[in-house]
Amino acid sequence: MKKRSRSRSFAAWIALLLSISLLQACGTQPAGSSERASGDKPASAQEAVTITVGYQSPTAQTWGALIIKNQKLFEKYLVQQDPNRQIKVEWFDAPAGSVLNNNMAGGKIQISFLGDMPSLLNGVLGITQANYRSVFLAFDGKGAQGRNQALLVPKDSGIKSIVDLKGKTVSTPIGSSAHRMLLESLRKVDLVDQVTIVDQSVTVGMQSIEQNKVAAHSTWEPYPTLMQVKDVGKVLQFGEDTQIDYLAGVVANRDWAESEPDYVKAFLRALSEAHEYAISHPEETAKIFQEESKFPAEVCAKMVQNIRFDAAIYQKDVATLNGSIDFLTSIGKLQKKLDLKSFVDDRYLRSAVQMNGRTYLTDAELQGDWIKGKVY
Repeated sequence: MKKRSRSRSFAAWIALLLSISLLQACGTQPAGSSERASGDKPASAQEAVTITVGYQSPTAQTWGALIIKNQKLFEKYLVQQDPNRQIKVEWFDAPAGSVLNNNMAGGKIQISFLGDMPSLLNGVLGITQANYRSVFLAFDGKGAQGRNQALLVPKDSGIKSIVDLKGKTVSTPIGSSAHRMLLESLRKVDLVDQVTIVDQSVTVGMQSIEQNKVAAHSTWEPYPTLMQVKDVGKVLQFGEDTQIDYLAGVVANRDWAESEPDYVKAFLRALSEAHEYAISHPEETAKIFQEESKFPAEVCAKMVQNIRFDAAIYQKDVATLNGSIDFLTSIGKLQKKLDLKSFVDDRYLRSAVQMNGRTYLTDAELQGDWIKGKVY
């Protein structure tokens, strides 16, 4: 009875988190009231401008957004950039990157925090959809060598290693970084063709683990930590075993960015300050994460410790994204090959960092590994 009660409790927790995200999204009015945001004639200094930012409270490596939102950092820099205009920032919380991509392509969102795969899919939308172009501006959260991803199994599972998954069913969001991690893990033990992989969202996958409906689920933080905190699942393998960095970034509507470069720089100044805040105020950051995401305090504290919040675009990051493009192409998720030289543009970030009184990384530094303690 206790186990069944615990299962119902965890399922209710997951459902609550999802419903909160959906309600927040539904309660936000995507941008459309701003003439400038929609690409029409520039608004006068007296007219109000609305900028909508998309984010994902269920994905921890995009939680730089939570700091900006909570501390009103975007508003702070918008006032500095354009003191004579009334600018309203709207926040659109989505359960998945696909929702944000659809709204961006529809002209309803100007900037979004996205995982690596949704960022690349957004880039492809920008070269295949009429009336939409996109640009990758910066990174948010980074997980070295796959950190902040994990392959989960039920708490009482007899599966002890990845080789025990032979002949079993494993779930993951198809086309996600967790899917890539799963395939890389299976390739290492020559099990790709001997495991059945089914498409399940993170929330459904968590419930499947809890109810023993699948042998394992491949996912990202904060869910692996949440499962352990709630004592309903355990980690079979961490993402670091793949040695592939796990990344999350920021993508914008290119037409909007080109017409409003000052607003883009204001946003990236806010992003840079949020990342510095996460390092210098870890306890306060954990509290912000808890308040904004509704995940337990111990989960949020671990996210502050484990995620590298760093906007800088290193060459190794671009190489990782190119590997993800190859992955998405191999599973038929890309309609067209994406050229990162055209999609990624760090000029706005460089300017924003300079405006914040800092010096951006040198070309030589950008060619190397992430520099410890030096984030933007």
